[in-house]
Amino acid sequence: MNHLLAKTKGRNGNFFKVISNRQIFDMPDDLNNAVEYNSDYKLEDDEWFAVTEFSEKEYCIDFLTTRFISTDYNQLPRAEYTNVEYLVAYQTGVYCFQKLSSSQIIRKKYFSISDQPDLVDSPIIVINEIPDAIYVKDDDTLYFKRLPAITTIFKGIYELYKEATQEETEEFLQNDFINLDESFTADSVKKANRKRIAMAQETLKKFKPKEKKQIFSYIREYCADLEFDENDENFSISNEEDLKKLLYGIEQRYYTTRIGNEKRLANSITTV
Repeated sequence: MNHLLAKTKGRNGNFFKVISNRQIFDMPDDLNNAVEYNSDYKLEDDEWFAVTEFSEKEYCIDFLTTRFISTDYNQLPRAEYTNVEYLVAYQTGVYCFQKLSSSQIIRKKYFSISDQPDLVDSPIIVINEIPDAIYVKDDDTLYFKRLPAITTIFKGIYELYKEATQEETEEFLQNDFINLDESFTADSVKKANRKRIAMAQETLKKFKPKEKKQIFSYIREYCADLEFDENDENFSISNEEDLKKLLYGIEQRYYTTRIGNEKRLANSITTV
């Protein structure tokens, strides 16, 4: 039996059914080409990273360790579609995950290509051809292509990510958008932020100049206490907490609840 579920955001986020009796993802035929995760390793097109004995890891979610019973889940209310954090398709012992971003919710008129086209004026959610992660329960193995794509699904999995080296940390802190306090240097950056720097570097590589400006505006919106110089267009970083806020912003981990307009940090009950 196949079911597509949606996990909603926030402190009270939950799993809801979306579609039943339909196969959402085709299983890749190259999962046997799996390698242990190494952030320095560049995957070939037909390869996957794999984490074995996944259910024993601290970042494995409870949803994967309990028996799947479809009747345990209610239908996703229409009003909650814009609050979906990620999708997961249960396909007979296999779980396929897709992170959902705002770009995958399309609000345009469209019509299907068929003998009897019908104009549709409702938003649609785009499902990727290949899921961001696949968990095979019988093997207790999680497969994925890109670690940054699944860090908001599996809390703490970023620990797999390498730490930025001293040189990489210094290089990041020298970015034009950072105004570094003299008392805070690369030597001051601890393990957790070094891992976040390594991830942020990968994220920044994918941004176009316009998108970088949008990210900086986004960070200013959520981190009002992070000093920003309008003229030089940079953030003042003087300690680990400042740096963490900036790095969370680059990864777009801040959001606002639909009801109450409360600003929060994703995958945490911490109110921003």
